[in-house]
Amino acid sequence: MRVLHVLDHSIPLHSGYTFRTRSILREQRALGWETFHVTGAKQNSGDMLEETVDGLHFYRTPESKGALAKMPVLHQVNVIDGLAKRLAEIIPQIQPDV
Repeated sequence: MRVLHVLDHSIPLHSGYTFRTRSILREQRALGWETFHVTGAKQNSGDMLEETVDGLHFYRTPESKGALAKMPVLHQVNVIDGLAKRLAEIIPQIQPDV
């Protein structure tokens, strides 16, 4: 089974969220599932589009540098829009089941 995880942020950032996610991904892989991972702009990965951490490959969503990115409420809309665009690029490549 090919599973795509859409994440707010991930390792190497340190939080309970990232460590729980890493554990879930490892357990799913132990079951024989193929896992794929994309993070939103809150990862703060700059212009990096892909990164491998602890043996897990992540697709990164770059931060927007437009005017909306600087406005409090519209910033969140901008984050969602950027993630939707990144998913549109990734999904045809990996063709997840879930």
